[in-house]
Amino acid sequence: MKLLRTISAYRWPIYLGGLLAMSVVACGVLVWVATRPDTPRPIRGYYEAAKAWDADEAVEAASRQLGWSVRYELPGDVPHLAGMPRPVDVRVADRDGRPVSGLTGLLFAIRPADGRLNQSGPLVEIPQAAGTYRSLVRMDEAGAWELRIDAKRDALRFVHAARIDVAAEGSPR
Repeated sequence: MKLLRTISAYRWPIYLGGLLAMSVVACGVLVWVATRPDTPRPIRGYYEAAKAWDADEAVEAASRQLGWSVRYELPGDVPHLAGMPRPVDVRVADRDGRPVSGLTGLLFAIRPADGRLNQSGPLVEIPQAAGTYRSLVRMDEAGAWELRIDAKRDALRFVHAARIDVAAEGSPR
């Protein structure tokens, strides 16, 4: 009975001390999570990317207005070994379905689940197929990948992004 009477007499200090203790423990957990060795790192160059956001958004809007369509494909007829770059074919067609030739630029392969696997490769036009470009990037991990192109033709800049699902054997699903 004496314990209950003591707790009742000091309930407000105990309550405030409990709140303070919970706050200290929560901050300690946050510090522990943020300083672990396997904690994901912030995006490199995020400040510079934020400063250039308006210009990038204008380029994306201009690219959408062109009405060009882009198709990404991992060719199945080309053998692929794990750990080696694999070809990615990019077909670009204009609003009327005609191939768009003469682009130069880069293909970015972005792995949303693991930023360490992100990479890029130059787009090279395949001479026998107008409007078809090939790039070599390493995409060994099955799952979702984001493919982006940043290409130019004369003064025109074209950007496009799409998400594909790569199966374990390499063909997109």
